[in-house]
Amino acid sequence: MPRRTRTIDAPQGREEESYFVSLNDLLIGMLFVFIILLMIFALNYQSAEARLNHRIAALEDELGGREDQRAGLLRRLKKELARADVPVEIDEKNGVLHLPETVLFASGSADLGDRGRAALTRLASLLARELPCYGQLGGRAGHDCPDGSEPILEAVYVEGHTDVIPIATARYSDNWSLSSDRSIQTYRSMVQAAPSLEGIRNAAGNATLFGVSAYAAQRPIADNATVDGRARNRRIDVRFLIAPPTKGDIKATSSVGSFLGAVE
Repeated sequence: MPRRTRTIDAPQGREEESYFVSLNDLLIGMLFVFIILLMIFALNYQSAEARLNHRIAALEDELGGREDQRAGLLRRLKKELARADVPVEIDEKNGVLHLPETVLFASGSADLGDRGRAALTRLASLLARELPCYGQLGGRAGHDCPDGSEPILEAVYVEGHTDVIPIATARYSDNWSLSSDRSIQTYRSMVQAAPSLEGIRNAAGNATLFGVSAYAAQRPIADNATVDGRARNRRIDVRFLIAPPTKGDIKATSSVGSFLGAVE
C-alpha cells in the first residue's frame, strides 16, 4: 500500500507566513521607536549636562569675582596702614589681615599700648569707610565705593591667636582666655574709634558684619618649634569671609543636577 505524506494546503501556509511577517515588522518598528527614544534621551542628557556645566562655570566666575574684590580690599588696607607705619601681612587666598603681637600687646597681656590703640584707630577708620561697600546693599549710601564693589561679605571677624607655650597667670588660666580677651579688647577699641562698625550688616542683611572669635594656638601660620614662628603665631587676625551663593543660585544649579542624577 503506497505511503501517504501529509501536506499543508497553500492557504494555511500563506496565513502562517503572513503572521510571521507581521510580527517581524512589529518588532522592527518597536526597535526603531526604541532607537528614536534613546536618541532623544541622549540629546536631553547632553543638553542638561551643558546647562549644568554652564551654571557651574557661572558660579565659579562669581566666586572668583568675589575673591578678587576681597583681595583688592586687603591690598588697599595694607597700603593705607603702611602709610601710618602699621606693619601688617595679608593672605589674599584666605582673606586675612595679620596684625603681629608686637604692634598691639606686651607679651602675655591683653592691655593695648599707645601704639596699639593708634594702629587700631587707623584700621577702624579704614574699615568704617570700606566695609559698607561690601555689606548690605542699602548700607552703601553716602560712601564712595570702589568701582565694581558689591555685597560679598558674610562676616568680618577679629580673631585672637597665641603660640603653643602655655600661659598660667592670675589673670589668664590658659591660652584660650588670653586669645579671647585680646580679640575682645581689639574689637572694643576699634568700635570705640569707629562706632559705625557695629551697625554694618552683612551681604544678606541678616546679621551684623563685624564680630569676634578666638582660637588660642589652634590655627598657627608658622612653625611653633622656632622662636620666629611662635612670634608670628602670636597675632590678631582680621578675617573677611565671603558670602555663599544665594538660594536662587543653588536652586538653579541643583535643578539641572537633579536631572542628571536621575538619569544616571
